[in-house]
Amino acid sequence: LASLVQLLGDPHSRTLPGFQSLVQREWVAAGHPFPRRLGLLRRNSPREEAPVFLLFLDCTWQLVRQFPADFGFTEAYLLALHDSSFAPYFSTFLFSCQRGRDS
Repeated sequence: LASLVQLLGDPHSRTLPGFQSLVQREWVAAGHPFPRRLGLLRRNSPREEAPVFLLFLDCTWQLVRQFPADFGFTEAYLLALHDSSFAPYFSTFLFSCQRGRDS
């Protein structure tokens, strides 16, 4: 919810560099447990699964669809973020902390 408020209230967050900074700051650097929430861990309890980041991307997509001129990125970028949260191309969303991403 805090990310959506920033997206709506700060025009810089609607630019590509601003949105990247928002995701990095509020999700990645804050230690969001991507693997656990997305159900990527085998030992994961179903009660721990909650695709909150994907819901954030969906809400952002809805806003981009309604107000495309107000955003400096497209649906394709949001889709790429969605896909990279499941694909092992980058370590950004595969770990819950920086130490895991560095190893």
